[in-house]
Amino acid sequence: MNFSLVQNVVWAGSIGVNAALLFVLVLKQRWREFTFFTSWIAFLTAEMIVLYLIYRTGSVRLYTDVYWSCVIVDFLLQIAVVVEMARIVLRPTGTWVHDARKRFILFATIGTLVAAGVALILHPSAPSSLDAWEIRGNLFAGMMMCECFIAMMGAATRLGLQWGNHVMGLGQGLAVWATVAVLVDALHNLLGRYTWFNTLDNLRGFVWIAAVLFWTVVFWRSEKARLPLSGDMQKYLVELHDSVQYDLSRTEPSLRNNP
Repeated sequence: MNFSLVQNVVWAGSIGVNAALLFVLVLKQRWREFTFFTSWIAFLTAEMIVLYLIYRTGSVRLYTDVYWSCVIVDFLLQIAVVVEMARIVLRPTGTWVHDARKRFILFATIGTLVAAGVALILHPSAPSSLDAWEIRGNLFAGMMMCECFIAMMGAATRLGLQWGNHVMGLGQGLAVWATVAVLVDALHNLLGRYTWFNTLDNLRGFVWIAAVLFWTVVFWRSEKARLPLSGDMQKYLVELHDSVQYDLSRTEPSLRNNP
């Protein structure tokens, strides 16, 4: 296995910035609120180090086995990060806003089905079926990440929910990286192992490095006080409170009569 100088730079750079971001998340105790995001960055850091060490030994079979095992964990953690962001944004009072949760689940489900359909319909030109499924899988993961993120933003915007500085920065970085990743994977799907395959993969790597550097700055800074909830959201919460109080007032007499 021979990697070019640029690929080695991308690999080493990714390990370095991931480790720096992980350090900031732990030092500033951001991991308490962003547990899955911290776990994802920690996993990626460990994965890249392990794969690099295996790569240096020249064991193709072991590298392939570890790589595919990591792909599954990576995908699950990416989805967990989006759900974690949704939990932070769509639970402004500590409990899920009912309408927001329904909208998020509905559009996220539709997005997942669309991503799966697109990935299965396309037939990339690849030297082996395993390579073809890798290209399909990367496209599916990238599209699902984008669509779940859009679903979350749509639900939050519809109800006028405010974004915090940290979660907003995380979302901005993810949006840029996931968009570039989807475009690269779409070209891989359409063109297979073409002339610019490695070049675009390197581009995706540099975008990832830029996103991680951006997150490092975002999470290093203290979060400003969050803006108050919108008028519609305040009205929703007042009505919810009144409804709960009314239900309790009806329930208390029956409890006293039936000890």
